[in-house]
Amino acid sequence: MDASELASKIASQGALVRDLKAKKASKEEVTAAVTELLALKTSYKETTGSDYVDPNAKPKEKPKEKGASVAAAPADPTKKSKKELNKEAKKAKKAGIKGGEAAVTPAPKAAPVAAPAAAPSTKSSAPATVFVQPPPAATETHTIYFTQAHLPLISYVVATLLKSDIEIIFRPLTPPHALPVLVLPDGKNINGDAAIAKYLCRVYPDAGLYGIAKEPVLLAEIDSWVDYATGHIRSATLSSTAAFLDAVLAERTYLIGFGLTLADIAVFSALNLVHYEVNATLLPNLSRWFNFFAEQSVFASAKSTLQAIKPAPKAAPAAPKKVVESQKGKTSGNCPPLEGGVVGQVVTRFPPEPSGYLHIGHIKAALLNDYYARTYQGKLIVRFDDTNPSKEKDEFEQAILRDLARLNIVGDQVTYTSDSFPRIADYARQLIREGNGYMDNTSQEQMREERMHGIESVNRNMSPEVALDLFEKMLLGHPDADGYCLRGKVDMQAKNKTLRDPVFFRTNSTPHHRTGTKYKAYPTYDFACPIVDSDEGVTHALRTTEYNDRDAQYYWVLDALKLRKVRIHSFARMNFVHSVLSKRKLQWFVDQGIVEGWYDPRFPTVQGVLRRGVTVDALREFILTQGASRRMVDMEWDKFWTINKRVIDPIAPRFFALDAERAVRLNIHGLPFTGVQGFTTALHPKNAELGNTVKRLSANMLIERDDAELFTVGEDVTLMRYGNVTITAINKNSDGEIISVDCKDHPEGDFKKTKLKITWLAQVDDVVPATLVEFDHLISKPKLEDGDNFIDHLTPVTRAEMHAIGDHGLRNLQYGDIIQLERRGYFRVDSPYVSKDKPLVLFMIPDGKQRAMSTLSTNLAHR
Repeated sequence: MDASELASKIASQGALVRDLKAKKASKEEVTAAVTELLALKTSYKETTGSDYVDPNAKPKEKPKEKGASVAAAPADPTKKSKKELNKEAKKAKKAGIKGGEAAVTPAPKAAPVAAPAAAPSTKSSAPATVFVQPPPAATETHTIYFTQAHLPLISYVVATLLKSDIEIIFRPLTPPHALPVLVLPDGKNINGDAAIAKYLCRVYPDAGLYGIAKEPVLLAEIDSWVDYATGHIRSATLSSTAAFLDAVLAERTYLIGFGLTLADIAVFSALNLVHYEVNATLLPNLSRWFNFFAEQSVFASAKSTLQAIKPAPKAAPAAPKKVVESQKGKTSGNCPPLEGGVVGQVVTRFPPEPSGYLHIGHIKAALLNDYYARTYQGKLIVRFDDTNPSKEKDEFEQAILRDLARLNIVGDQVTYTSDSFPRIADYARQLIREGNGYMDNTSQEQMREERMHGIESVNRNMSPEVALDLFEKMLLGHPDADGYCLRGKVDMQAKNKTLRDPVFFRTNSTPHHRTGTKYKAYPTYDFACPIVDSDEGVTHALRTTEYNDRDAQYYWVLDALKLRKVRIHSFARMNFVHSVLSKRKLQWFVDQGIVEGWYDPRFPTVQGVLRRGVTVDALREFILTQGASRRMVDMEWDKFWTINKRVIDPIAPRFFALDAERAVRLNIHGLPFTGVQGFTTALHPKNAELGNTVKRLSANMLIERDDAELFTVGEDVTLMRYGNVTITAINKNSDGEIISVDCKDHPEGDFKKTKLKITWLAQVDDVVPATLVEFDHLISKPKLEDGDNFIDHLTPVTRAEMHAIGDHGLRNLQYGDIIQLERRGYFRVDSPYVSKDKPLVLFMIPDGKQRAMSTLSTNLAHR
């Protein structure tokens, strides 16, 4: 076909396209016509060497059509400008250099590893692939995100062969990003290894990976081999697959044509992934072909290179304020330095009692001990203070270890005070022999009175020999020692009453959860703690200020037993408004059935706040921001949730959900299609790494009743992620209640000028049912006074539910995922979707604002 014939066909096809658009033909008809027009123009250029120019076009007038024209995608009200996207691409590129990802960078003079395909150069008037826009500039960064479960081998090889044309960064992610995804500089995504490779080969045709000529049959053959590689090469069928390939390659060097194509890359990569082992005797043709590629570095190193890429390290929590030395020698700041702390020599310890679950007060102690140990490049000991078998359980011990692991706190050593019982008993004997301890059988009430008034016990001057004999009998549970305890002989006149002969050992016949009935008496925390701290090499004991009076007692034990000194570093414990942290009071809520258990999201326990939706990063930042101050304050939960929002907002995928019991039908007229159509939209408008989701649009939609009640006829309303519609009618029943709303599609409308921007769902059968759960404080009074009984200040209703329906994508969420339901708030998945009878359960995560569950009507306003 010569140039004149092509020009005539182009003119006729152009007229057909204009006619179809004028008649508002279907999307498929217009797309097919435009594709054919562009194919004709491509053939014209190949024949003449220049672009087709319409002879009837006016001078200096720009063509109205730009490349392939397809049905316009729904307008996205949140879509960024090209300038913003370019800035983000540059930032991503800089971050990539620091973050541990592999980059395939442009090298203008680098030659491909393998020779390009040399397929016959047969021209065609209807090429199968039409390039609608020029390839992106080599300076633009493309990023391929992947997981180790789905290595993008095909894409990596193609990207390496195209390194002179394009810069591609490979960055690993963790699930749920299961399939590789290519993020383009304009924010668009391409999902799947094969799809990414096909895209790159089509955008850069001169590389020849789709053949030199754009022949439909050749392209179809290459595509079929790619599909075969990704769909049929499996470990289970490898023997039959290998035999088939060996037969195909009997008279071929390459799978297609006379040079390397995407077909060879895809099949080799698939065999590489299933660990194909060459058998030159049984399959000589396949072995020859396989070894040929395996000897080339780009193929040989692809798998190991991708597996070696490590995820970029997470951003460290906000650093505490720097310590400033004042003129008087005092320090100010969140985490002041440890007195006498030497880098490489600091040893801290976190000593929880296994008598309950860790709550947010314990978290501060744990994180501060971990912080100082890591800051000084020292050692953290996690020690279970198991000296009271009446309260302690193995269940609590295991829960504490799990909670510490959730907080990313791993002790360099885990110890138990019970392991030191024999040594502690020896120190008790030493105390008695040296006249610093005695056995006392004074009743508890009388002992309390005597200590209050500084009155010495009648047993205080007991001889060491008698005291030692009673002590040994107490350890054995002998009846002669019933009612006796070991007391330190300190100072009954001391102003600090903790020094008035404290109790250091007492009888307890309750079986211990670790040692059983081996011991009949146990040391108190006040006696055991300084001994074990000294023995285990602790340099700094972090204790809350409520122990300040006992610090003198701690030092007395060390001095009396001539033990290595340990420095005490005090910090204020943390209280929260509308909360109780007492284990006894929390146990009451559990026993009364007011909460599910210690893991209830209304509880201030580690498990409770994490189940509510707090992230570990936010928790660490909040605690370290409070630091090791000695000033006790009652913290507002709002500040806590505000920090958490800052962490989750950039990573929480966005979805739509409506109140199922108040949804109103919206009828859209004038849509350019019939039935239900899906279109791709970003899961997060500012985070392309999260990928895309598909929203479904139809003439029959559902919207919130609260929104419908604000409509007025004739106004434009923005359907978020789609575009504008114009309200034409609001239909009500005899009671004045809205039953449906009519509108017409208005794609030319400006979303910036609309007052209402609403969420919506297509009215289809498989919307996802969900239960949205919101919680309130268990205690209604912000701060309980000393004389208050917490039971008198219980909040009557602390849990509310809303039945909702949501996006199709919600059915893929897993336990623990954090999302945002637009215009409702942030939620954590407590139960994934199973069926209509077992809906998705989402727990609302407060965001630090004093408002209800959403901007819409709700069942319970959280504080």
